[in-house]
Amino acid sequence: MNNTQIIVTLVGLMMIGLIVWYFWLWKGDSINARRAAGGDVLEIDVTVKGGYQPATIVAKTGQLLRLNFTRREASLCGEEVVLPDFGKRAHLPQDKTVPVEVTPEKPGEYEFTCGMNMYRGKLIIE
Repeated sequence: MNNTQIIVTLVGLMMIGLIVWYFWLWKGDSINARRAAGGDVLEIDVTVKGGYQPATIVAKTGQLLRLNFTRREASLCGEEVVLPDFGKRAHLPQDKTVPVEVTPEKPGEYEFTCGMNMYRGKLIIE
């Protein structure tokens, strides 16, 4: 192998490592859901831009949880959010807030993803 082939191979391996880290290993921010003003609803704002921010949401069992998704990108990947454990799916128009409500009945971790299953987030229910 000459020097050029070695450099190209090393750059390729670094790119593969970055892709694996970004899509499967990166945990993102975690935040606790807060009560909406004057109600029993736990509410959190989630921004969709290259992934979910925050990517991890902690909430309580048996309480209504409202996730307010706002897509801040033109990418088609973030165009839909899917919460398979709750049977929920929502279309996310760009720069519009779309509330998705779920009531987790059991403690555990519940994943939510984009329609292409590339963006990932999770609900941690205590």
